[in-house]
Amino acid sequence: MSAAQQAHSNIELGRLSRTHELGPVLDDITVPVRYVVASGTSFGSRGDEQELIRTSLDTVTARNPNIRIGAKVTSNHGAILKKDYGAVAGAVREVAALDHHGQR
Repeated sequence: MSAAQQAHSNIELGRLSRTHELGPVLDDITVPVRYVVASGTSFGSRGDEQELIRTSLDTVTARNPNIRIGAKVTSNHGAILKKDYGAVAGAVREVAALDHHGQR
């Protein structure tokens, strides 16, 4: 992608991830979902804005019991698969172990 395309993509992603846009989609999830949440800063982020975004997951998980935090890792979102693949595998195993009703 060109720099302009990447910038446009990031702007659009920001729009789509706003609570009023993404909230109804997350509320309608009816299958088990596990998030592996980064705790490191992301390229281009300022101050604690990433952590503020992450804390919004608490509201989502409170509203929809199908969505849970599988792990919070020290990587930023760009390095989770490289550095914290074990946490991702653990989240996948947790969901795979559930029966079709989302129960262990």
